[in-house]
Amino acid sequence: MTPKTKKQFEKIRNKKIELIKNTALKLFADNGYHSTSINQIAKNANISKGLIYNYFESKEALLHDIMFRGLKDFTKALVVKDINNIKKQEIIDFIDRSLNLLKTNVDFYRLYFSLVQQGIIVSLFEKEMLEIFSEIFNTIAMYYTQKGEKKPYIKTRFLIATIDGIAAHYLLDINNFPINEIRYFVIELI
Repeated sequence: MTPKTKKQFEKIRNKKIELIKNTALKLFADNGYHSTSINQIAKNANISKGLIYNYFESKEALLHDIMFRGLKDFTKALVVKDINNIKKQEIIDFIDRSLNLLKTNVDFYRLYFSLVQQGIIVSLFEKEMLEIFSEIFNTIAMYYTQKGEKKPYIKTRFLIATIDGIAAHYLLDINNFPINEIRYFVIELI
């Protein structure tokens, strides 16, 4: 089907881009970033290799797009109405949204944690990663400051590290990990 309008063309284009990103995400998560070639992505998506390069200049650019789409979803999990009066419930909602993202985007988080452990994310995207996470860290640290915590930054890092640890253990044993029960222990940290 040949597009007849600019809107139809854009819709087809966006569908192809999503197909490429979703296929790459699944292959990167299953086989590893370095072990997955553009040829494999094209074959699994049932498209030409050239079409991938039409939308992404390199495998690294494709990875960048996948990673930052997922990380932007994570940053949207923290919703604060008044930065000068952060509510405990807003932090609880952040934890709940974060755990829900983990459960609904397993391939993304499998890829994310594998790349972090290899240092790939840090070496390729360090500056952007720091910008993305600094807003979350600063907001949660501000919450702890407002509550009179003596070491708000340390408490913030502990909370985020706890969530990361939960995520890593959940990904190792998705069917048996008691993520919903563990949530209550995390909330006690607030």
